[in-house]
Amino acid sequence: MKKLLIAMLSVISITTFAQSPDFPDQNIELLEGKELLLKPLDESSQKYGYKEFYSDEAAKKIYKKGSLFTKYSALAGKTFKVVSYKPEYSDYIIKLSNPDTGIIYYKYNPTRRYDFPFKVIGGLTFPENFFCKYIISDRKFDYDKAEHYYLTHSPCTEDICLYEKEKNYWLHVLITAPSDKRETGLKGVKFILENGKEVSFPNVDVSVAASLSKYNYSAEITGLKPEELQLLAESPIIKKIVGTKEKEVENGRVIMEYIKCMTKK
Repeated sequence: MKKLLIAMLSVISITTFAQSPDFPDQNIELLEGKELLLKPLDESSQKYGYKEFYSDEAAKKIYKKGSLFTKYSALAGKTFKVVSYKPEYSDYIIKLSNPDTGIIYYKYNPTRRYDFPFKVIGGLTFPENFFCKYIISDRKFDYDKAEHYYLTHSPCTEDICLYEKEKNYWLHVLITAPSDKRETGLKGVKFILENGKEVSFPNVDVSVAASLSKYNYSAEITGLKPEELQLLAESPIIKKIVGTKEKEVENGRVIMEYIKCMTKK
């Protein structure tokens, strides 16, 4: 089991990406009729402005160009209605409407989830099994048994990741907390669900490791029971608690969908 956890942790370091609940991937039609709230840029990026916004449908003329892209002040905080979209080679041109800007255009790249600058108001309605394509199955070698096995895992969304080997399931959960004091001897993990229920593991040990000026508090929850997995698959996580550390979970629905994919018969 120790070698298995080491292998698992090596995977975590390269799979901390995740499908966003606001990013439709190649399913551009999921944005039809939606309202999109433009997310704020971090302070260091504001001087460059927003990328891929245009005044014309051909996406040649940058909308209210500043030093490089569209001026941050011209779009920050605005909400847009998706009017229509059309393919443009491997991208799409999305036609947007806002009372202040009128009609403008956004060039959407369906492979660059981290560049997508919008929050979808009300969220997207994904088709069944949409997230299953992101589940990963790695072929590993068990040195104790001198044989290969398959370790299945989900992307680590908000530092929550589910693993499975031969129908045995376990979770890795982590919270990074700024602190002047390193807390040790902590126990317990709890997930608060959107439906008001809780899934609690009070006897789990919490590890702590330094990370620059912060500390990582993490736990491995092994031997998950079917009823615990069922609870996690029926409602999104809205908060995670590791020891004494708490953090809101924004992408709980994505985590729920991953769990449903991995545990379905």
